[in-house]
Amino acid sequence: MKKVLALVLALALTLCCAASLAEGYGLGIQTGIGSSKAATAEKDGNAQVDSTVCALVVDDEGKIVSCLFDVAQTKIAFNAAGEITADMDAEIRSKREKGLDYGMLKASPIGKEWDEQAAFLAAYCVGKTLDEVVAGVAEADGYPTNADVLAGCTMHTTDFLKALEKAYAMATAK
Repeated sequence: MKKVLALVLALALTLCCAASLAEGYGLGIQTGIGSSKAATAEKDGNAQVDSTVCALVVDDEGKIVSCLFDVAQTKIAFNAAGEITADMDAEIRSKREKGLDYGMLKASPIGKEWDEQAAFLAAYCVGKTLDEVVAGVAEADGYPTNADVLAGCTMHTTDFLKALEKAYAMATAK
C-alpha cells in the first residue's frame, strides 16, 4: 500500500511540474536595513536585515496562479565597541517558519498572526494581474486601505508589493 501511495504521489508531482512548465515562475526579493539601530554606551545596537520574498506563478494571461510571501529577518546585536553580542550559532527562522512564535497576534487588530496575514495577502493576489493587485491593495503610509485586504491583512505591505513586482517581472519576461 505504501508503494502504491508513493507512486501515486510521485506521478501527481510529475504531472503538476510538467503542467506548470508552460507557466511563468518568478522570485522577487526586497531587502532593507531601515530597522537597524546604533549602539550606545547604555544599549547594544542592532544590525537588522529584512528580506521580503515573493515566489509566484503567472499564467499566459498575466494572472497570478500561485503566490507565497515570507520574510527573513536577520538581527545581529552588537555593543558600543563593535563586538557582536548575538548568539552566532542561533538558528535564524523566517517569519513563516516562526508561525505563532513570531508574536504579532497580540498586536493585531484583526487577531491574526504574521503568517496568517501573509497567506491572506498571497491568496488575495491569486487570479489577479500585478496592476490589479497594486490597485487593490492601495496603501496609505505603507498600510493597505482597501476593506477587502484589511479583512485579513493589516500589516505594512510596501515591501510585499515591491517583492511581488520583482517576481512578476521575472515571471513575465519574454
